[in-house]
Amino acid sequence: MPTELPASALYSHPSLGRLWRKVHISCSPFLHRTELQRLYRLPSARIRKHFGRRSYSLLALGCADGTKESLLLKKLPKPTSLLALDTNLSLARRAARRLPAFQKSAYRADLTSSLSLQFLSSRLSPHPTLITLFGVLPNLKPLPLLRSIRRFMRKDDLLLFSANLTPGQSAHTGALRILPQYDNRPTRNWLEAAILRYRPKLPKGHLEFGVFPDPKQKTLARIEARWMNNHLPIVIFSSRRPTRLQVESWIQASGLRRLKRWIEPRGEEGVWLVQSIIRPSPFPRDPKRKKR
Repeated sequence: MPTELPASALYSHPSLGRLWRKVHISCSPFLHRTELQRLYRLPSARIRKHFGRRSYSLLALGCADGTKESLLLKKLPKPTSLLALDTNLSLARRAARRLPAFQKSAYRADLTSSLSLQFLSSRLSPHPTLITLFGVLPNLKPLPLLRSIRRFMRKDDLLLFSANLTPGQSAHTGALRILPQYDNRPTRNWLEAAILRYRPKLPKGHLEFGVFPDPKQKTLARIEARWMNNHLPIVIFSSRRPTRLQVESWIQASGLRRLKRWIEPRGEEGVWLVQSIIRPSPFPRDPKRKKR
């Protein structure tokens, strides 16, 4: 019996995608606060400056239905090609229909697999690529994910990702303040449906929400929905709520360089634009070799 369900188990079936969308519509602060929507338009000026007049491709990782990406693209030239990737294929197809591009495709993808990401990214055009990663980082292990993305980034590629932050000075107290955004009836309906579909079947139990230290980083607050039963509790859903400094440390440890960041007024969400650090060649020039 798993101690934690894989994130893909919550989105793998079209019916679960529809339930997630209900959660997003009714509970997401993004849809009810103009400051959060503006957050995804602001990076456009910096991205336009980086690409200049060059054509570019868009790789939308974990795009869901493409709502946040559409806000960004309204302020950018149309990409030459779009690759929409999500665990739920029906959501990825919805995003591909919504987002503008000269060529489009949608695939089901496991964002925890670096080989899967590298293979799919190779299907893009040779133009510089803008990679988006919105609303995903809190639910997956941040360092392995950022490192796997950085491995296939080229010199002129950009990564624009968002992170749900913990407001205030205390990570635990800040996460408790926003717990009602997760512990509500629409979210419970979605998670309970995922539990019923999961195989092998989970033992009888009930859901409990709380704030806990992240297993890999004790100072990082993690909101969890746990399936309480007669055996060990099973983590059904988790959302990391880092501080700004913790996100900055992930960027540095992943071999990335921050170009700019934008934080919304309440401090509950931020967007980072980063670029891969070009590392020196593993085969240094032989100092004894004579110049021609």
